[in-house]
Amino acid sequence: MKIEDGLLKEVHVLLHPMRYKIVELLAEKPMHINEMSKVLGEERRLVSYHLLTLEEYGFLNSNYEISEQPKSKGKAIRKYRVTGKVEEVFLELKKRL
Repeated sequence: MKIEDGLLKEVHVLLHPMRYKIVELLAEKPMHINEMSKVLGEERRLVSYHLLTLEEYGFLNSNYEISEQPKSKGKAIRKYRVTGKVEEVFLELKKRL
């Protein structure tokens, strides 16, 4: 039942309360940081910090899209999406427990 250090670190990253909320939110639909900040009721810079961590570990990816929202119409905004790695890590953890 030994869990390797890499898997343990990835699970630790995912299970941080704020990062877990972000992953749950993005599993529903891709969003940009302002949307996430509003839904989570958290400061943009705090959400940004956790997004960077999740992206660094490969749990999210992002790309720029042209906004269709009235306030930002025509501007490039960065949208974040969950990757398949989230499910892979949880499945691997379940196998080892």
